[in-house]
Amino acid sequence: GNLSCQRHGRFHDMNTGSEPTISPYTGQIWFRGVVLAVTAFPCFVLVWWSCQWRPLVHTSSPAILLETVSQTKSDEFVSLGFGTVCRSSVQDFRTVPVEGEVRGGISKEKCQHLCSTDRTCAGFEFRRGERRCEIWRQEIFAHRHVFHNRTVPGAPDFECVLKLPSCQRLKAHKALHDHAIMDLAFFVTDYCEYGPINQDLDPCSRVYAEQMYDINHHLCR
Repeated sequence: GNLSCQRHGRFHDMNTGSEPTISPYTGQIWFRGVVLAVTAFPCFVLVWWSCQWRPLVHTSSPAILLETVSQTKSDEFVSLGFGTVCRSSVQDFRTVPVEGEVRGGISKEKCQHLCSTDRTCAGFEFRRGERRCEIWRQEIFAHRHVFHNRTVPGAPDFECVLKLPSCQRLKAHKALHDHAIMDLAFFVTDYCEYGPINQDLDPCSRVYAEQMYDINHHLCR
C-alpha cells in the first residue's frame, strides 16, 4: 500500500589498516549469519509458540484483540497493535498528550472519526474498558508496549493509532516494535512454560502474540 516502506541494507568493507586473519568474503558470510540468527530467533520463538496447542483454541472469537485490530485497518490510520500506548518520545512517560484532548465515554469509531476530521490530529490512543479517547495534536514519535510488561494498572486494553504517518515515521515505530518482539520472545521463554493461554488478556495470550507478530510483519516492508 502507499504506507509501506522499502528497506534496503548494504554491507560496506572496512579497511582497518591491518591484515585480516580471515578473508573478507568469509568474514562477511559469518557476520551475516550472526545477524540473521539474532534477528530471526525471536520471530521463530513466537511463531512456534503461537502454533502450540491448536486443538485447545476456543471457538468463540477473541473479540477484544481481533476486533481492535480489524476496526483500525484503513489507508488513513495505522494501528500499532493491542497493548500499545502513544508517546511523544522514548523518554516520555506521561499518560496524556501535552497537545491534545481526552474524551471519555465514547466508542473507538467515534474517537477515530474525531481524529479523522481534525486536521491537526496526528493519531489517537483508545482504551477499550474505559471508552477513553486521547486525541494527539502533536507528533507521536514513539510508543510503548504495556501488555506483557504490565506497566499500567488494570487491563492493558490500549491501542495507539497513527494518522497518515510518513514512511520515516513508520520505520521508527517498526524499530520499537522489533525490540518489543524480542522482549516478548524472552518473556515467553521465561514465564510461559506451559504454553500459550487462550485468555485474551493473559500475559501469555496466544492471540496477542499472533497479532503482534502480524502487525510487526506488515508495519513497514
